[in-house]
Amino acid sequence: MKHSIEWQGDGINAAPEERATVGDLRLFIDEKNATQHLLDGQLGDHVTVALYGLANGLAHDWWRIFGERDHAVSITRYRSGYLLPDVRLQFDGAAFEISAYQRNYDGPDVRFWGGMSELMTRGEGETWLSSLIEEVLSRLSAIGIVDTSAHLRWNRVLASCQVDEEKAFCEAAGSLALDPYQISEESASFIEDAERIFLERETMVEFVSGSGETDKSKLIEWVRRMAATGSMSYRIPDLRDMVADFDDVTPAQPRETAWSHGYRRARSMRVKCGLEQNHRFSSFKDLARRFGAGQRYSLAPKVDGINALRHERPDGVHIHLRNHGESAEANTAHLFSMARAIGDAVCFPSTQIAPINGLQRAFRQAAGRAFAAEFLAPVDEVMSMQRDKRDIYSIANEFAVSPTLIERQIENKTRIAQACL
Repeated sequence: MKHSIEWQGDGINAAPEERATVGDLRLFIDEKNATQHLLDGQLGDHVTVALYGLANGLAHDWWRIFGERDHAVSITRYRSGYLLPDVRLQFDGAAFEISAYQRNYDGPDVRFWGGMSELMTRGEGETWLSSLIEEVLSRLSAIGIVDTSAHLRWNRVLASCQVDEEKAFCEAAGSLALDPYQISEESASFIEDAERIFLERETMVEFVSGSGETDKSKLIEWVRRMAATGSMSYRIPDLRDMVADFDDVTPAQPRETAWSHGYRRARSMRVKCGLEQNHRFSSFKDLARRFGAGQRYSLAPKVDGINALRHERPDGVHIHLRNHGESAEANTAHLFSMARAIGDAVCFPSTQIAPINGLQRAFRQAAGRAFAAEFLAPVDEVMSMQRDKRDIYSIANEFAVSPTLIERQIENKTRIAQACL
C-alpha cells in the first residue's frame, strides 16, 4: 500500500487546519491506483481533498482499526464532504488487508472502481497508516499549527504504543468500538479481568471482541471458573503430545491466510490420527474419545459469548465446551466447536489458554473453523459423495455437521486444494 500527496496552496476552507492540508491524493493498492475515477465522463487519477479530516479520523479510530476483528473501516467515514474512494481497512489479528470497493456519487457524477486488494503484515499496515497521518500533521506543524485534535490524539496513541500492557488494553477497547481514553469503569474492569486470564494479547483481544453485547460479568466469571477447575470432565489427555511437533511438521508459511493454515493442519492431523477419508465422528464425545477423553467427559455450563475454552494444564489439554442445549442443532454445534478447539491446539500449540467464539474474521477463529470443516468433512470425500448424487443434507447428516458446512466445503474446494498442495 502506497500513497502520494501533492500539496496545494491555501484552500478556501473556513478551518485553518483544513485550508493548510488541501492536496491531490493518490492511493495505490497492489500498485493499482484506487483514486482513479470517472468525473462526468472524464478520467481522473487523483482526488483533491482537505486531508486533515482523514488524518484526524484515522488517528482517533486507530485502536478500533486494529481492535475490531469482524468489521472493516472505510476511509469514506472521514471524507468530511469530499469525495473519497471506498477503501476499507481490515485487521484480523495477523494480517492487515486493504480493499477497494466500487463507489458512485451523484452531484457531481463520480465513479470509483473497486476490486483491488492487498495483504500486509501488521507492521506494514501500522507503518503505512502512521506515515499518512504524520505527513499531514507535519504539514500543519511546518506552518505553526501544532495543537489540533489530531496532534493531541496521535501523540496519545504513540505514547500508548510504547507500553505493551497499555497497547493491549487500548486494542481490546477498540475491539468493542470503544474509546480507550474515555471508557466506562465497567468496560475497563472487564478488559482488565480478561488480561489477567488471557496472557497473550491476541487471545485476549479476540475474547473481548467476541463478547459483543453479552452479559460480560457472567461471561468473565464463567471463564474464570473454567480456567480454575482441574475437573477430569474436561480433560483431553492425548491431545498435547499429538500437537507438540506441528510447528515443525506443518510449519506456518509467510503471509499465510487463516483458512490456508487451518486446512493444511487439518489434513496433517487426519494423517497423524490414521483416519481414512471415510472416517466420521458421530458426536463431540466420539471426537473427544479419539484424543483420550474418558466416559466422564461432559459439557460445561451454559453461557453467552463463547463456544469453548481451551486450556493447557499440567495434566494435559482441557477443553470446556459450552452447553448449547439438547436439540439436533445443538449436537451439531457441539461437535463443530469441539473440532474448532482441537484445531486451536493444532494450529497454535504454544498458546496456554484461548477462546473459541463467534468471530468470523479473526485469524485464530477463522483458522479453527477451516480446520474443523476439513477435519470433520474432508472435501475430497464430500465431492465423492456429491458425484454419487447425494445432496448436501444427506452428506451433512452423514458427517453429523450442518448443511452450511458442506456448502462451504464445496464452495471452497479450489482453495482447499491450493492450500494443501
